[in-house]
Amino acid sequence: MPVISTPVGRGVNAERNLGEPSTLNQTKDHKHLPLAETMLRAQKETGTSVIRQARDMLALRRGEGKLSAEEYLGNRLFDPGFSMEDKRRFLGIQAKVIVDRLCNPSFKGRAAVRDKIIFAAMMAELGFPVPKPLGFVHPTRSSFIATDLRDREALLGFLRALDGPVFGKPVDSRWSLGAASLDGYRSDSDSVILLGGEEIGAETFADQVMGFADKGYLFQERLVPHPEVARLAGPAIGTIRLLTGNLEGERELLDCAWKIVAGGNVADNFWRDGNMLGQIDPETGTVMRVASGLAHESRTHEEHPDTGEALPGFTIPFWKEAVALVLQAATVLPDLRLIGWDIAVTPDGPVIVEANTLPAFNLHQLASGTGIMKGRFEAFVTACKQPTT
Repeated sequence: MPVISTPVGRGVNAERNLGEPSTLNQTKDHKHLPLAETMLRAQKETGTSVIRQARDMLALRRGEGKLSAEEYLGNRLFDPGFSMEDKRRFLGIQAKVIVDRLCNPSFKGRAAVRDKIIFAAMMAELGFPVPKPLGFVHPTRSSFIATDLRDREALLGFLRALDGPVFGKPVDSRWSLGAASLDGYRSDSDSVILLGGEEIGAETFADQVMGFADKGYLFQERLVPHPEVARLAGPAIGTIRLLTGNLEGERELLDCAWKIVAGGNVADNFWRDGNMLGQIDPETGTVMRVASGLAHESRTHEEHPDTGEALPGFTIPFWKEAVALVLQAATVLPDLRLIGWDIAVTPDGPVIVEANTLPAFNLHQLASGTGIMKGRFEAFVTACKQPTT
């Protein structure tokens, strides 16, 4: 079942649906950790005193990782198994911004990545595999790569003509907010069918999409996972996050993780309850560790909760091709030296879904249970600090 949230009407016809459940998440369902309660529980379960935790939090907040108290707890850094050196390798959100500005000092390349229409058109024109654009909802802007849907009636016509699956998302969203995965349209009930079989009235769904129309909403072909991936993790696409560095024309894979969909979620973002993160061996593409949850809710998984299939030991299909794809794609964005790529592994090979500036380092940290500031990534960031010649 998809995640359900209460809509926040902010666009054309949004008032039609006040009080109705929304299929499109407009806000991130972030669950803040109760700090005092979590610290007391950590003290009881691990023996790390509240005073020691507070001292660690202060030191790590002041350090290069800029960890907040919540990030310290979420990553379970109260565990006695972590040395202070280990803890200092974790980066918080504030440090992520600092690293991004350090490694991507030019703002010229950001627009091409942040706007999904520009990015899809550019990459397709250059011959890179991307999902095919099908429809674009905006009152005035033209996409040039999809059918332009200017108003609610045009959108309804598009939905009622669906003869197969599509995936929709706002062109400017992050964290998959506003995303929808549709199996198609059912004429006898005038409804769209969501991935998983739930139906929602076409007019109700159109109203919810129009809430994003002021910035633009893109419908594109819905990718199908590779059969081995589908057998393991179900029919929804869970992308692999590949973090690339590009300095002086030398490109390398810095880190990688698998965003694993579970619990019937529409997208693979970790904030959605049930989703998991997999640590991947960068050389072989083999899953090494799978984790979910934060702080005391964190756990590792040997099997996928929906399919019962073993997770660690699984090798991502087309791994070498996926790595080669992002290293090649990085050459067309030379102003962005650090990029987080979301790659779907399909029956025909890897497909570029998105590229991200400000990539979420905690995806890699939660997947591996270790800080990202080590190895290739640490060496790359250190090199970015050197003055250019």
